[in-house]
Amino acid sequence: MCPGPLSVSMKGSKIKQSPTLQRENDEIVLDDSMGSSPKSKTFLNDITSILVILKATGLMPLYVTLTAYELGPPKILNRIYSIAIHFMVHAMTIFNMYMLFTGGSNQLFYSYRETDNINYWIEILLCIVTYTTTVVVCSKNSKAFLKILNETLKVDEEIQQQFSATIVNDCGFAVKFIILILIFQWYIVLLKILLINEPLTVTSYVIISVYSIQNALSSIFIVYSSILLRLLSVRFAYLNSIINGYTYKEQQKTRRFRTRIPTKDQATLPPPMSSFPEDSLFAFRMYNKLLRLYKSVNESCSLILVVYMGYSFYSITTTTYNLFVQITTQLEMSLNILQICFALLFSHTAMLALLSRCSGEATDQANLTSQILARVYEKSKEYQNIVDKFLTKSIKQEMQFTAYGFFVIDNSTLFKIFSAVTTYLVILIQFKQLEESKLDDSGGQTTTTTPALASTAAMNETIQ
Repeated sequence: MCPGPLSVSMKGSKIKQSPTLQRENDEIVLDDSMGSSPKSKTFLNDITSILVILKATGLMPLYVTLTAYELGPPKILNRIYSIAIHFMVHAMTIFNMYMLFTGGSNQLFYSYRETDNINYWIEILLCIVTYTTTVVVCSKNSKAFLKILNETLKVDEEIQQQFSATIVNDCGFAVKFIILILIFQWYIVLLKILLINEPLTVTSYVIISVYSIQNALSSIFIVYSSILLRLLSVRFAYLNSIINGYTYKEQQKTRRFRTRIPTKDQATLPPPMSSFPEDSLFAFRMYNKLLRLYKSVNESCSLILVVYMGYSFYSITTTTYNLFVQITTQLEMSLNILQICFALLFSHTAMLALLSRCSGEATDQANLTSQILARVYEKSKEYQNIVDKFLTKSIKQEMQFTAYGFFVIDNSTLFKIFSAVTTYLVILIQFKQLEESKLDDSGGQTTTTTPALASTAAMNETIQ
């Protein structure tokens, strides 16, 4: 889901030549644009769209841009705006919860069984809890999120000063996912309205709309978390490329390259390992900063991630169960329900795949540094001491991105979730068979055409 290659744009006058510039056909492509006027372009320009949405909805503070590499806290009016947005969010949450528990959402339940209605009721409840948790955590960690952006900007500034390198982040996937989320959510709203034959009440319209908005904003925050991980992954990869220039393989390439240069020109070339102490110390310092940012992102997003992944897991399970019911029932299948199921499955799977991919890339790049450093080739004791000190420290800090410590989020997360979905799906099917067997004992029928309102009333009695 995340873009593949990392590119670094070189602008302005070079302060220092990195060994990475001599590499060809690598993962990092350098675009040398000497003579062009330098521009103060940071990663904030690449993620403007998602930041505007998060700030407008109160999930991010309305910060002030002080310089190209520094953001300031929000002003008083901006804080009042955020408080007002949070008040509206909590008011709508209370309203939806009240309607769910008092039976004001009867029109939303369209299934033929109590089990199906209860599953849908729990799914709506989990969506409300997920978005409420997202708002509360974002409000609590607003300073932490602002600090993460500032620290990332500082890393870019130091890289720019050291190597005159502007990192290209390739965060265009954010816009694509935002458009995808909005299209699917409005499509689901339309299908749910068309699914109900009787005229909808104002309460039903409000609940359907708010449910879709909460679902969309929770997913957009997952995209934002993935962007933060993507930014860290790109910077880890850049530092790894610098260190990789001093490995045995790259040093051999440099030596073969030097033998093809006339003797009178070799004196102008720096020794292959002459810049290793300075480059390595800079890379280690930036690496430690990125590790702290990695942990800060994990700590700030952990609670939101575990709640969202729990909601996605339950939604995928119940959606797959609804597909099974629609396919195996003896009644005529509803095309609207089938479309809703496929839309929900695709949107939740895409979000989980994006998060898993970006977190896996960031973790792999963070853990790759020590492996690359272990291949650094040089017999000098001074250089070996630098390598040994870093390796001794890095052995004890293998990085893992977790959901509040409950489980690790990496490339295998999606497979684990679908394995758990399969298990829970079997349990739901067994409940359905048990319910049908009770109907056989009472009325001798395996199916029923009870209207949706009657089924919902039975569900409300069961819940209350």
